Parts: sequence; structure tokens; C-alpha cells
Amino acid sequence: MPTRIEQYQKRVLDKALPLSEKVVEAFYRYPRHLCVPEYTVAEAYSDHPLLLWNKPPFLSTISQPSFVLKILDMMNLQKGHRVFELGSGSGWNTALMAYLVGEEGKVVSVEVIPELAIRAQKYLEQNKIFNALVKLGDGFEGDTSEAPYDRVIFTAGSAEFPNILFDQLKIGGLMIFVRENDLGYDFLELIEKQEDGKQRVLETIPCSFVSVIRKSAGDADASPA
Repeated sequence: MPTRIEQYQKRVLDKALPLSEKVVEAFYRYPRHLCVPEYTVAEAYSDHPLLLWNKPPFLSTISQPSFVLKILDMMNLQKGHRVFELGSGSGWNTALMAYLVGEEGKVVSVEVIPELAIRAQKYLEQNKIFNALVKLGDGFEGDTSEAPYDRVIFTAGSAEFPNILFDQLKIGGLMIFVRENDLGYDFLELIEKQEDGKQRVLETIPCSFVSVIRKSAGDADASPA
């Protein structure tokens, strides 16, 4: 007889399927409810975003769980991949990606809100995840420490394309970019870096994300991109 938590998890998976076996493994390896203890288990597995930080002018959420899993599947993460993540949030997505790239891989996640950067890094340490690192800073600038990256993922939206960060992506690498527009919703784009260094959009999905925050959230000048 499935436990209550297993029932909640199955509902999320049913909405996200089809998924690769490894993504499903990652989902069970790092249960969502353990990274958002401020919410009930039922709330943690509700299929919509949850607020993590709402102190003006900064806003952060943990994304809809079924959509998180679909995005990870789109990224086609492999053992040994190096990944850059803009926006650490709770650290849940960071942990899932760390599982998918294995001990041979590395995830570098940059978070602009100091309190969330501390929270996400603590979550990784508590779960003994040593192939992922959370840094405080402006993720829009990327991070050269592990560049070039096999994969880049945005967990917030921007009307401006991150050219500096795209330069840190390998030829043939994939980027998940959330492009804001004036239509009232965003577009999640799966972008491949071609041999000539140009973008090739492989897939586009309507979505809704919070806006990217530039600079450090501790700076008075920090503002959405």
C-alpha cells in the first residue's frame, strides 16, 4: 500500500510523464518536501510554484514540480556534464541535476539573494552532495570556474539574452532560457549552440517565471533584468 507521500509523488510523475528513468530516480532520491520544510507535504507536491522569498523588491519561487522534471528531461543531462544554473532557490533543482551528472560531473549554481544562497548550499551539504556548489552573485554574468559548460539553465525570466553566459557554453551544448515578452507570459526555450557559435532554438514552451534579478540582492541598485 503506497504511503501518503508516495501517492503525492506519483501524482506529480503522472503529470510529467514521459520521463527518462534517471530523472525519475533523481526525483525519488531527493524528495521535494524535504527542501521546503515551511510547507506541508501536500503543499510541497501540489503542482504549482511555491513562494520562497517575498521581501520587496525581491521574489523567488520553487517551480511547479512536474515542469521542473520535464525541463530536466529536455536538458538530456549525462554523466560527467558540467552545468551552470542561474538561480539556486531552495537547492532542489541543483540537487536533481547533481544526481544526473554523477560524481564525475559538476553543477555551479549562482544565486543573487544571500539568504537563499545560504539555504541552498546548506541543503546540499545536509544531503552530502559534493559535486554541486552554490555561489552568491549575478548569474547573468555566468561563472568561468567550470566553463565551458555542457548545459546552462535559467530558473528566472529575462527579456535580455545573456551573451556573456552563452559564450561560456560549449559548442553543441544546450541552454534552457526563459525569454520574457509583452504577451503576458514567457517562453521557455531549449537552445543549442551551433558550430558557428550562433543560437538554434530546438523547442519553445509557454511558461511563467519570476524575473531575473541583477547584481547582489544586498545592493541597493539590485533590480529585475
